[in-house]
Amino acid sequence: MSAENYDYDVLYIGSGHGTFDGAIPLASKGVKVAVVESGLIGGTCPNRGCNAKITLDAPVVLQRLAERLNGVTNGNISINWAKNVEHKDQVIGSLPDAISGFLKSAGIDIFHGFGNLVDAHTVAIEGQGTKTADKIVISTGLRPHRLDIPGTELAGDSEDFMNLKEQPERLVIIGAGYIATEFATIANASGSKVTVLTHGDRALRAYRKEYVDLIIDDLKKRGVEFINNTAVTSFEKTDGGLLVKTASGQNYPADWILDATGRIPNIEN
Repeated sequence: MSAENYDYDVLYIGSGHGTFDGAIPLASKGVKVAVVESGLIGGTCPNRGCNAKITLDAPVVLQRLAERLNGVTNGNISINWAKNVEHKDQVIGSLPDAISGFLKSAGIDIFHGFGNLVDAHTVAIEGQGTKTADKIVISTGLRPHRLDIPGTELAGDSEDFMNLKEQPERLVIIGAGYIATEFATIANASGSKVTVLTHGDRALRAYRKEYVDLIIDDLKKRGVEFINNTAVTSFEKTDGGLLVKTASGQNYPADWILDATGRIPNIEN
């Protein structure tokens, strides 16, 4: 099949930043572009990542500013968890439609459904037959990794955390990357007792140590507990809530568990 006989010049599978940051400029140059998406338009960042997290963090930023003004302003700023989550939903709720509008106004066709690669130039779209393209871009993003241990279904992931309607009194976080650390900060600032368990010897290992030390030391002073070199073996339900069990025999009670052990690519099927 010659290039001029394809349905599209470029077809993207997925509609996150990896797609719309490239698809819109391409279409503006006259390239015929289509996007296939099985979930919310915009992918992770607008709907269950950056935008949601930044909105939830805004009251924490305000708290810290009031601290630095020390005495210039009066009163303590406390965070209403339920109102904060409700506000986040209001902020991000319109983003899928807005991004769809940007794509469509650039002349890009959007197909809603799961896309499967048939060959190097063909994608089968759930319930809509096939579409062909000279170039196919796999832009399917990542999803939270889940621990393969007994009771793993008792833990929530990053998206679950940002949708929690009730604040957990005791939050145990498994993992100490940037998502774990950001959510530990938000929960601690809101009044939760936070414990972070990591299998390594320090948090935020991918980042410059002297800056990380400033962040972790500050969180420790605020009451966040970091337990390093810990192998989590199971999650259990108890009369008092949940229990995180470790290989050392030390157990950690929780009202909610966040599995923040990384992210993995969406490449199956």
